[in-house]
Amino acid sequence: MGTSNVYASYDPTALFAGAFPVRHRPVTVASGSNAAGAPLKRGTLLGRVAATDKYVPCVATVNDGSQVPAAVLAADLDASVADAVGPAYFEGEFAGEIMTIDASWTIQTLQASLRQNKADLYVRTVGVLG
Repeated sequence: MGTSNVYASYDPTALFAGAFPVRHRPVTVASGSNAAGAPLKRGTLLGRVAATDKYVPCVATVNDGSQVPAAVLAADLDASVADAVGPAYFEGEFAGEIMTIDASWTIQTLQASLRQNKADLYVRTVGVLG
């Protein structure tokens, strides 16, 4: 009787850091969220501005609603001169070292905020890359 061994490979550049189900939907990213010629990268942590229902990079020190981590950008997106619609993950397990996270966060403070806000986003440390 033969056996079939399956080996998983580890990709240190992968955005996903586990097998938690991934769910995404389109979001509107507010105009001016990135500089011209420097699109937001896949893996950017997003927050939702309460007054406009648009998403921007999540910064812990602001007070417009977008300080609450809400989503992870699923594809590169340019919102430098106009609002842009693109996919964002609202559930999943992500590698913090691969994500684009504002300097106002550490992976530990981000994890605490996600728990406090009962988000289905999980950010893990996968180790030093490079």
